[in-house]
Amino acid sequence: MTDVSVIIVSWNSEDEIKPCIDSIIDNVKNITFELIIIDNNSKDKTFELINKTNFSNLHTYKNNENLGFTKAVNQGIKYSKGENILLLNPDTIVSECAVELMNKFLNDNTDYGACAPLMFNENGTIQNSVRNFPTYWSMFCEFSLLAYLFPKSKLFGIWKMKFYDYTKDSDVQQPMASAVMIKKTVLEKVGIMDEQFIMFFNDVDLSKKILDAGYKIRLLTAAKVFHKRGASIYKDRIKMIKTWNKDCLKYFEKHHNNSLLLLWLKISLKISEILRISYYKLFKS
Repeated sequence: MTDVSVIIVSWNSEDEIKPCIDSIIDNVKNITFELIIIDNNSKDKTFELINKTNFSNLHTYKNNENLGFTKAVNQGIKYSKGENILLLNPDTIVSECAVELMNKFLNDNTDYGACAPLMFNENGTIQNSVRNFPTYWSMFCEFSLLAYLFPKSKLFGIWKMKFYDYTKDSDVQQPMASAVMIKKTVLEKVGIMDEQFIMFFNDVDLSKKILDAGYKIRLLTAAKVFHKRGASIYKDRIKMIKTWNKDCLKYFEKHHNNSLLLLWLKISLKISEILRISYYKLFKS
């Protein structure tokens, strides 16, 4: 059986996909792995570049339409043969031993369902890549800007956790799905990504399912991945803002279904959507 299935979902990723693939092939050693790439109907040269890759265990699939990130990830999981599944964004660069370290950790620790690497920005600074699960309180802090005025406050900044200590390994609630490894057996138990989420909050929901099933999730600081954050979502910013808001509301409907608070959240999301899109149109040039 294959040790790790690396699953990448691409969409108009011609500027990022080759360095990502090369980093995996060059740096993953001493374990067996397959590379599964699901392309969501890219209109650029992404799929052409992918298929020029010289790697025997590469499996590529191109959808006839953009099915969204969640459905594409689930396609990859269904095709996978690995004992562990590494979800990876095309705008990432995997460092030496990162995949092996995550794979070994999951194999050695039966009480953990997933683990994530330490993420870095392109300039080498540590990226904020773990969060607590969102609540109505944390959303209020976002909309009221308290989370931005006091980002390192454990009261107001509790969701995005700007106070988090990234210098040591620790258990976390939700790592970003841009790079996260999950046991295949755990996915078989808790289920794959919920396809009601088009692009966002699928990782939040999946992390919650893993923890609710009694497993833990670990951040491994020795495993390092570089991430060009937002490379995909900024290609269609207005659509992504609207999709984020829809997926956010779906998450709260699923996990915190309170009619009055949901109404408040819906109104707040709509106001924020108008403001964010207006800001983007004003300053995008």
